[in-house]
Amino acid sequence: MVTVETGTRKIFSGRGLGKLQALLFLIALAASCALLQPQPPANVYYIVPSVTYFRDNPGYASTNVTTVYRGQQVKILSRIADSWCQVEAVPGGQVGWIQRPLLSPVPIPTVTYTVTATEVPLRDEPQKEAVVRRVLHKGDLVRKLSENQQGWWWILVEKDEVLGWIPGNALSEQAAAAAPAGRATAPSGTAASPPVAPPTYLYVAVANLDLHQLPLLSSPAVKTLKFNDKVEKVARSGVVWLKVRYPETGAQGWAQAPTLSDSPSKTPKVFPPPKKRRILKKSRRGSPAGTETPQTEEIGPEAM
Repeated sequence: MVTVETGTRKIFSGRGLGKLQALLFLIALAASCALLQPQPPANVYYIVPSVTYFRDNPGYASTNVTTVYRGQQVKILSRIADSWCQVEAVPGGQVGWIQRPLLSPVPIPTVTYTVTATEVPLRDEPQKEAVVRRVLHKGDLVRKLSENQQGWWWILVEKDEVLGWIPGNALSEQAAAAAPAGRATAPSGTAASPPVAPPTYLYVAVANLDLHQLPLLSSPAVKTLKFNDKVEKVARSGVVWLKVRYPETGAQGWAQAPTLSDSPSKTPKVFPPPKKRRILKKSRRGSPAGTETPQTEEIGPEAM
């Protein structure tokens, strides 16, 4: 042991030096812990529903900004208590409002499947008689959103975000060889199917839009849409009427073309109310003086 003294005062010894070093280490450790501030949790969440929307303001009466899907990552920018959150899609950068219960702090697992059949129709409803929206080919990638008890899967086509129903046995988690670009695969000796045109999407341009069962204003409404709801064009009847499909529920109906637009609008269009019928009076030759025969002129709803 080494001891250093000045007069009768002991400065330090070998044992005292070891204790001093330990004390200094503890002080440094405590100081470093004090400097460490608790890090806020990552503000990254994940979409829970299969399909939902960002809105331009907090509230279901506000305008849809964009469509998002299950498992998509978002970053919270601001929030109103535990009700609505302003978020940004990652990647993509779209910004909008969504209800907090529709977000999960834990990643939502999503699995990408590959079409293994040579060709398989993507249908509006989970049945073979339903309308074919387009044809998928071997190697196309899709994301499963849900399934029913009959083995049909509701899927999202990765390349163009088209929704529809397809038999689950036409898909596999294993990667399949894709057909050469620009050429459809067909069995030997058969003609390849003609290319399918990409879907045309439109947006509701009025505050509220009724989809009618038939291309007539007097026909019953099957669905009421809100301003800037996104729909897919299915068919046309004449110049005025369009048949459209609402992707979120699959509902289809007829609407007048001017009530739809090619892109989201800032404010809803407003049209004058339809003109009512009016009675035109015309004198009939040979009628007694002062006698007039009423004639009806029908003024139908304007084509807007």
